[in-house]
Amino acid sequence: MSDKMPMVVVAGLILAGLAGLILLRGDSQSRFVDRSVIGTYGLAALYETEDIPLRRSNPRLHPAQDDLAFRILPLYDLDLLSETPRPEDEAELFAQTTQKDLGLDTLMIKLDELPTVMILPKWKTGFIQTGIAHDETLIEPRRFTTLFTQLEFADMRLRHGGPEFLRGRLFGSEIALFQAQGIPRSDLPDACRPEATLGGTVYVMACDLFDTAHSTWIVTDPDLLNNHGLGLGENTGFALALAARFGGEISKDIYLDTSPDLLVDFERAHDERVEYTRDSEDLGRMFDYPFNVLWAMLLLVLGVVYWRGARRFGPLRRDTGAPEGHALSREASITAKGRLLRLSGHDGHLVSDFARAQLLELTRQVFGPDHGYADKTKLFAHLARQDADLAQRFETASMILIDDAPRLPPSEIYRHLEVYKTVLKQVVERYGSLRISTNH
Repeated sequence: MSDKMPMVVVAGLILAGLAGLILLRGDSQSRFVDRSVIGTYGLAALYETEDIPLRRSNPRLHPAQDDLAFRILPLYDLDLLSETPRPEDEAELFAQTTQKDLGLDTLMIKLDELPTVMILPKWKTGFIQTGIAHDETLIEPRRFTTLFTQLEFADMRLRHGGPEFLRGRLFGSEIALFQAQGIPRSDLPDACRPEATLGGTVYVMACDLFDTAHSTWIVTDPDLLNNHGLGLGENTGFALALAARFGGEISKDIYLDTSPDLLVDFERAHDERVEYTRDSEDLGRMFDYPFNVLWAMLLLVLGVVYWRGARRFGPLRRDTGAPEGHALSREASITAKGRLLRLSGHDGHLVSDFARAQLLELTRQVFGPDHGYADKTKLFAHLARQDADLAQRFETASMILIDDAPRLPPSEIYRHLEVYKTVLKQVVERYGSLRISTNH
């Protein structure tokens, strides 16, 4: 079980990391809509290319109201008073008309904060899924009744121009709209004034909504400004003309607001004291996007590092000090050299090095690590104090192998090795404190 534990830990870390990447995606659905055919990221890219100052909404950034010229606000919902439940199957998702769940109270505050160009919705989620502009992916005009009622335009009606391209000029720029969505000029509410019309249909109107401090311009067909319209309908000229017509000489940032939340801050006086409260939500922000993705990636990295440390390279080895480490290094060196000697046929040299290494190890054990490399004659003299005859026989057997083995034939080498092994075993048994292998 202990051998399997490292892999269990690795698997747990990797699974936790993958789960974090999948489950902690923050506002990925919102960003997906913004990059889709009905989104407005293309509009931001167009303005930036033309050096028109623009700032895109970000849930973690709160720009000051005084730093913004006006807001571009695309609507993706037909009901601003209730949240739409998540679709349960593909058919419900295809027919879905709610993309952001923007609340009516939030919309009213947004319209009061800044002059706003509001863009009406037109397409269902099916258009995002398939990328096909078709009657089935188009929101039916009758379904706008709830939205227009909440905007206090209960009598306003939308019309579609049919499955063909409408071409003409708005604000002096060429436009092309498929299934053009507009409001007949005769159905325009009293609170609204036409700003751009084509063939008796209003496509841009200025309205006084909710008694706000600013008039709101409403673009009836989002294809004039969304990714689909800018890419296929070639409505870039209209998008630039709209900014110039609504904003005039733009010296501040245009605020492209695709968030359902209130993000704009009122700029306070420098001497106004601001009281801040700290609660669990502040800590929770560390696990919001994009930090949650960083935590998930950290778990994945820890899993890989743990695997490399625990399985690929084995467990940690305890540091047992320099002498044993030196011995291990010397043993590895002798092993490598012995392999080379065997491959080259120099058995005598191998036996000579083997005997010399064992004498060095015995010397280290007898005189300690600080004097481990004392002269071998000192070792033989020390052994002779206990048993002179045994010490003499051991010295003779050792020196024959060390000095003569490289010149002896193999049969003589093996004979002297047997004698050396027998005498070495007697030495180890005679001096019980010595520990050395007598196998070779």
